[in-house]
Amino acid sequence: MTTRTATPPAQPRPLRVLIVDEDVERVRTVRRLLDTSARFHAHAARGIAEAQALLADGAFDVALIAARLWLDPGAPLAGLLRERRPDIAVVLLLDGQPDLEAVPSLKLGAHDFLTIGQCDTAQLAVRLIAAVEENRALRRRDTMVRWLEREARTDHLTGLHNRHAFDERLRDICSASRGNREPVSLILADAVGTRLVNQAHGHDVGDDMLRRAASAIAYSIRGSDFAARIGGDDFGVILPGADLTVARRVARRIAQEVERRNLSEWAALVPVTLSFGIATGVDCEPADLFAAADRQLASRHRPAAVLSLIRTGDETDGPSVA
Repeated sequence: MTTRTATPPAQPRPLRVLIVDEDVERVRTVRRLLDTSARFHAHAARGIAEAQALLADGAFDVALIAARLWLDPGAPLAGLLRERRPDIAVVLLLDGQPDLEAVPSLKLGAHDFLTIGQCDTAQLAVRLIAAVEENRALRRRDTMVRWLEREARTDHLTGLHNRHAFDERLRDICSASRGNREPVSLILADAVGTRLVNQAHGHDVGDDMLRRAASAIAYSIRGSDFAARIGGDDFGVILPGADLTVARRVARRIAQEVERRNLSEWAALVPVTLSFGIATGVDCEPADLFAAADRQLASRHRPAAVLSLIRTGDETDGPSVA
């Protein structure tokens, strides 16, 4: 009979500490306190330039920084840590007991502050570990908030933006362009026949049609454009700075990409057909621009060959909103 020995629990990785202080004696004091514990692995920098070099080359969990260096408006250390290294918790080293009323302005994004002369090894360890855990919790929260915001603005079927994000972006772009006489164009696209496809083949096939239409739209638009699924089988593309000629060109590119994919996938999939409505406005309201494109889309809402729905570039009577 074999005897199994229990595997000892893994020891936590030592926290990597960066000490940034021009006071040599205080740096030595901090290092002595940290070196008595296997929980920490410390490095020291005696100035901003040395700290920047260490931050660029190494990974740290927490930075112990002299408060005067953190608060100095001419020192880039605070901006560097807040903007480029938010993964590092910050604890300020004070010369003396601070005025409690000044604490909020003192921290300025730091997680804690302490006076080394009033801390022993155990107290310093508790404060540093708490700062690291607080920073990690805040980063997890921020990540979750960003994820929730992205989820709230994403259409989960197609991966494009949803109607809420579309309305917000259209309003922002029209507002930003107002007064500088830059045009804003809008393309509305309707996937023709999805209801019949759903009835004949099931919603899975209809959903696949919408995903392929969305993929063709995302592939065909410019980097500055904004594409969204704005209804059951409706899509919208916002083109900032684009006149009617550019908008028609983008719509034609979408149509050609849909046609190309239909030819390559015809054997296994129901082909996609898109109908388009295009409008351009200068100093226009979002609702007016949308209504103009929607009216043109409604006038063309019929099953037809995809490419025939895009008029030639020499036409000049396209919809516009002044």
